[in-house]
Amino acid sequence: MTKLKLAILFPILGALLTGGILCSTGIVPTTALSYGVGSRIRSLSARSLAGVFPALSPIPQTMEESAQEPDLPSESEVFATLPTFGKADYSITVPAQPQGAEKIIKKQYASSLSVNNSSDKTIEINKLLQRVPQLNLSEEGPQILIVHTHTSESYNETGQDWYTDQDTRSTDNSRNMVHMGEVLSQTLTEAGYEVIHCQKRHDKDFNASYSQSRKTVEEYLEKYPSIALVIDLHRDSLIGSDGTKYRPTVTIDGEETAQVMFLMGLGSDEYIHPTWEDNLSLALRIQQQANETYPGLMRPILARPLLYNQHLSSGAMLVELGGCGNTPAEAEAAARRFGEVCAKALDQIRKEQP
Repeated sequence: MTKLKLAILFPILGALLTGGILCSTGIVPTTALSYGVGSRIRSLSARSLAGVFPALSPIPQTMEESAQEPDLPSESEVFATLPTFGKADYSITVPAQPQGAEKIIKKQYASSLSVNNSSDKTIEINKLLQRVPQLNLSEEGPQILIVHTHTSESYNETGQDWYTDQDTRSTDNSRNMVHMGEVLSQTLTEAGYEVIHCQKRHDKDFNASYSQSRKTVEEYLEKYPSIALVIDLHRDSLIGSDGTKYRPTVTIDGEETAQVMFLMGLGSDEYIHPTWEDNLSLALRIQQQANETYPGLMRPILARPLLYNQHLSSGAMLVELGGCGNTPAEAEAAARRFGEVCAKALDQIRKEQP
């Protein structure tokens, strides 16, 4: 057979043979044939194709090379690769950001012993730090209560830096704040504190969330007078006016960790809160401990002229564990570290109490 005929015949045979093999693996015929005809629309990696045709010579790059007739592998050599073809290393195509998608931006917020105060109360941080919070942590019985006013809040499970209709609420307790509360509860328990973790959902009617969680907290405080600390664990929503979601993150010991924030209600003339200074002094103690142990973990405290049910106890606080842009892994890391610094601060308070 002349070289010209071989030059015409080989590509055709190669295309049909490649298309036939790929079609046998489940790829539609037209797509399978396209893999054999041209390389511009090929989606398999070079390593995958090398596994199918291990003995094929490289494509000639010069006229001198093309004049040499390549050795065509026998049928047994080609089809011997079929049993492993299903394990081929396909190239991974990351989907492009769809039109109209919003951004998720990682951001490390300033971490300091400061309070962003939007209430009419005057806050003297140094004076409040000198107070010894009056928490009875030695009484027998549960000392800490963890609740979730917005139980269904969840996180960015895709880990992508953009979103379209991403749902950051879930009734699955393995994905929402109940799971994060369990991580926090275990950390505090390991530190020697007795913890009650309430897993009740309070946001079935979102507008009635705080009134529902208030009833829960009141019932627990009445049943267990030993409870000294009430933690309402939330996930923040940090969304800009342009739709951008922010992902408050800090790297601690090589681990990406969501930043944490206290949201403290100081009350107002309309919402009476007689123990706001006790609550805030405790939050400041924990914030100070966090800044010493894990710098960057805490965002500045946010104080508002509302209650958030913190008037029910002199040891109540609302904790924002990351934001809607954070991943569950980042939130878990934050829950563990927050639990550690919270326990250290409580240990110190115990030592200072008469």
